[in-house]
Amino acid sequence: MDTPLTNQKRATAMRPWIIAALLSLPSAGAMAGTPLPDAPHVVVQGEGLVSVSPDSATVTMVARHRSANAGEAKRVVDRAVDALLKVAPGFDVAPDDMTASDLALHEDVDYDDNDRPLSKGHIASREVKVRLEDLDRLGAWLDAALAAGFTDVSDVTFKSSKEVSLREDARARAVADAREKAEGLAVAFGGGLGPVYSINSLNSRQSDGYGNTTLDRIQVTGSRIDSGRYLQPTIDFTERVSAVFEITR
Repeated sequence: MDTPLTNQKRATAMRPWIIAALLSLPSAGAMAGTPLPDAPHVVVQGEGLVSVSPDSATVTMVARHRSANAGEAKRVVDRAVDALLKVAPGFDVAPDDMTASDLALHEDVDYDDNDRPLSKGHIASREVKVRLEDLDRLGAWLDAALAAGFTDVSDVTFKSSKEVSLREDARARAVADAREKAEGLAVAFGGGLGPVYSINSLNSRQSDGYGNTTLDRIQVTGSRIDSGRYLQPTIDFTERVSAVFEITR
């Protein structure tokens, strides 16, 4: 006949198996594509983040002008592009670091109550992309664009020349994070971490911005911070992995 002591010993002996079975329950992410072993296992996700200061930026600018005369609209835009080309050498911008789109020219037409066309003028525009390596002069470059006749900066993308190695560093941190989580779970439930069974790279991400604010668009208004100096941006490289480890008893 079983005694309370016998039942307690039996429950204690079964606990590791129960724990292993609980840890082996597949998550939704694992079911989505990460292979799972038949043996007791644990599924974890790891994340690695590396933040650095960029060493270059690609600035996309637009010169746009509306005029009743199509030729005048084109001339104003052409003058803005020519003026920017003249100041570019002063910023150590080589010809290969600048690209310009073809001229876009169209008539802006509206219609009255009788559905008759009414011209609202002709709009000419050109887009110019510039790669800057001296980020300390980003503000001065935007001032030069304003003075040349550009109307807005549609995008600023920050880059690092060490992107490949930085992504590798972030991936290594993600792997280490996944292993640490798996080992902590296995030990906490009375088991041990076995060999890795499968690894799945989830996704990678790059974001840039000033502090925690992502920079999506900058209007050329001359708005500045700290007496004419723009804040130093950062680039975040994020790597994520999903891993399945076997559990030893």
